[in-house]
Amino acid sequence: MGIKVDKIVQGQGISNTGNVARRFFKNAEMSSKITGVDLNLIKKLGDILIAISSGYEINFESFDEYCKETAELYIELYNWYRMPPSMHKMLLHGSIVIKHALVPIGLLSEEAQEACNKNYKNFRENHTRKTSRLSTNTDLMHALLISSDPVIYSKRKILKTPFTELPSSVKQLIITDNDEETEDSDVCSDSE
Repeated sequence: MGIKVDKIVQGQGISNTGNVARRFFKNAEMSSKITGVDLNLIKKLGDILIAISSGYEINFESFDEYCKETAELYIELYNWYRMPPSMHKMLLHGSIVIKHALVPIGLLSEEAQEACNKNYKNFRENHTRKTSRLSTNTDLMHALLISSDPVIYSKRKILKTPFTELPSSVKQLIITDNDEETEDSDVCSDSE
């Protein structure tokens, strides 16, 4: 597969990155052959991770059902190996967190935090008064508060970024814009 797993990278920790994980789940057949882990389990876990990181609102009922099926498959195949705590939290408690989250769970990821660092730099360089440290920091805090407000964020039009097509198994777990448009058109047709 051409990836380095758990190798020490000088000054950066280890080589496990999001890219390693994406390649692992993208090449599920090869990953299954190399690791000996069941192919279906790898695909299901990959679908769950894609749904979580997609940034779309997740249908927590179908997500909960899918996660429970995946947990049962894991226990059926690997009952001799204790389920890692992070997997347990994701499979058994993930839908509860998603149900009560104010924003889609994918917006709370490390990538979203890195985007905030870019926002911070942009606001500091382009949208603050540079007359004094106090005025600069005041303007910066105001801009950050506005950008992080969930109500304002939900009303904002976000630029479309190019992305790969989501697998059909993942589309069943999320609520897309098309689903909302269909519901809106059903409401309009019922009222007529």
